[in-house]
Amino acid sequence: MTKEEIKNKLQPGDFTTLGAMLGCQGEAARKRFNRDDKGAIEGAIKIIETRESLIEESQKQSKS
Repeated sequence: MTKEEIKNKLQPGDFTTLGAMLGCQGEAARKRFNRDDKGAIEGAIKIIETRESLIEESQKQSKS
């Protein structure tokens, strides 16, 4: 996933969550992401993938 794709998929609150994952404030997490910090980018990808997976699972359960 490219950085542009990550930016397009980020939602409000994601940097707060990322900050909690990285042990810093949300604004510091945003700055680390913007500076291409490897941990911040990997964390953002994990947040996005987890959210998409949860939504997909929930939609499958609702259809059953």
